[in-house]
Amino acid sequence: MSARLRDFRTDDPAWVIAAHGEVYRQDFGFDDEFAHSIDDKMRQWLVRADPLKRMWIAERDGERVGCIAISDAGDATAFLNFVLVLPAYRRRQLGRHLLATALDHARRCGQREARLETYHCLEAARALYRRVGFRQIEARPPMNKYGRQIISEYWSLPL
Repeated sequence: MSARLRDFRTDDPAWVIAAHGEVYRQDFGFDDEFAHSIDDKMRQWLVRADPLKRMWIAERDGERVGCIAISDAGDATAFLNFVLVLPAYRRRQLGRHLLATALDHARRCGQREARLETYHCLEAARALYRRVGFRQIEARPPMNKYGRQIISEYWSLPL
């Protein structure tokens, strides 16, 4: 993959929110409530006082094409969030590279576990998480959210 990863900049939050909203609307039929939830999560992430907290943006030819963030969930557990690869850049190992970068950071910072939340409908993402070694540890009952029925899943990886 010829995309390069760079550290998060102050002009990135709007892109992360808009890209999530657009991709999830087009690929999964989510409504605008989803982008609002990403906006809320981003605001919370930005104000965290957390030495583990980092975000990486993947760029190709100066354009943003993916992202991932990490923060401290307590008990030596890292939490991954804002994991996204634009559709045109999938199947090029970019998702794996983003995950590896965040997980390496977690290991260097002494974390013993990584967790993330995903949705059952995100089949390709779930397959990637499984290939990297994550295992599903919880699935919530289906609920109507974001304009469709959603099953939230929580996954874990020992580090």
